[in-house]
Amino acid sequence: MVLTPTTGRAEATRLRLDRIGIVFQSPQLLASLTALEQLELHAHLRGRRPASVRGEAMSLLDAVGLADQAHRRPAHLSGGQRQRVAIARALVGRPDVLLVDEPTSALDHERGTQVVELITRLARDLDAATLLVSHDASTLGSVDAVAHLVDGGLEGARAAV
Repeated sequence: MVLTPTTGRAEATRLRLDRIGIVFQSPQLLASLTALEQLELHAHLRGRRPASVRGEAMSLLDAVGLADQAHRRPAHLSGGQRQRVAIARALVGRPDVLLVDEPTSALDHERGTQVVELITRLARDLDAATLLVSHDASTLGSVDAVAHLVDGGLEGARAAV
């Protein structure tokens, strides 16, 4: 399935659920769900039983360093932990494409660099094409390529060193 201007709403929704993972600037977690349930909900929305992805969800929580926090709700997690749950949630369906919007905006430089490195590593492991948007170029040392948008135009695209 390909997304085009004539793609119907139901088809576009199915494409986003099945093939695209999104990490928002703000984690967008549901307050009433635990970290594990955030990931299981994604499976439910895709028509799968949450229990069918529990192992994958726990593996992803482990990969982001939060397996021991799986049963905590967002109010009991730090900002960085909430962002890592959001990253795991975006990857639970093994998307072909991962879209990441300003994942470091609420983090200090060191934690921001760690989050970008984590996203880069996990996306490579899952073979997901990734587009990461950031205003903090200093955290992008682990990405494959960098392109700059200036006044709405692409400028100075380069492969990362």
